Amino acid sequence: MEKLISIVGLTSSGKSDLGIKLALEFNGEIVSADSRQVYKGLDYCSGKVTKEEMNIVPHHLIDVENLGNQFSLYDFQKLAYEKIDDIISRNKVPFLVGGTGLYSRSVVEGYCLSEAKINSSLRKNLEGLSQEELLNLCKEKNITVQGETTNRRLIRLLEKTDFEKQENKPKYDVLQIGINFEREQIYKRIKIRLEKRMPNMIEEIKTLLKNGTDAEFLKSLGLEAKFVVKYLAGEFANYDEFFEELYKEERHFAKRQQTWFNKEKNLVWINGDENLFENAKQIVKEFLEK
Repeated sequence: MEKLISIVGLTSSGKSDLGIKLALEFNGEIVSADSRQVYKGLDYCSGKVTKEEMNIVPHHLIDVENLGNQFSLYDFQKLAYEKIDDIISRNKVPFLVGGTGLYSRSVVEGYCLSEAKINSSLRKNLEGLSQEELLNLCKEKNITVQGETTNRRLIRLLEKTDFEKQENKPKYDVLQIGINFEREQIYKRIKIRLEKRMPNMIEEIKTLLKNGTDAEFLKSLGLEAKFVVKYLAGEFANYDEFFEELYKEERHFAKRQQTWFNKEKNLVWINGDENLFENAKQIVKEFLEK
């Protein structure tokens, strides 16, 4: 099988930066594994790399869908396979980089997915359930819920269950690297990142709402977009309350990500210290040469 390098880790762990450095070192290109970065116009709230960084190393599966449209796991895997195979055909090294665990796993483990057909009857029944009932149903079906737990997202996970039960067929020989930090370190990094990006995130959501993007759709795209929409709607007493609530939820999200990635098979954890790049470079070098 052809080789693929996957880089995962918690929010704010530095996945994008490490991916760029490794891709430069090994003549590679990056395929994004992020469920929000596929959307055009959602830049700061999804943590996209800058245009300058995209010019340094080619990035794929960023800005491939319009806001308001659904983008499924099947859609992601199909496009990811196409991009990875294209990168390999040009004698370059593919790097799959991102924090959406289900996206990464669908490629790394080779989920056998079918293009989901909308089951109107099932959806109608699910839409009548509370969030607690949806979460309980996910537990009964052994569905791991990672990230934001909106009713809309839980329903989508339940609709895809049958497709994910099929036997996996991995396409690639994969090295999966995870960036690890002590809990307090990652919390500090999350806060610094939020403080740096917040002004731009608020302006971004203001512009999207002004241009007619549906508020409920934006709220389904993750914590940052959801909380900024609610802040702009006056659902918090003040900015400080808004920021602290979002920061708290970001910490909870990081815990859920850690639980998810701890279940990954054959994942090589690397401490996110000053030797991160050198350690990762050596592991990638050995993997590509073996």
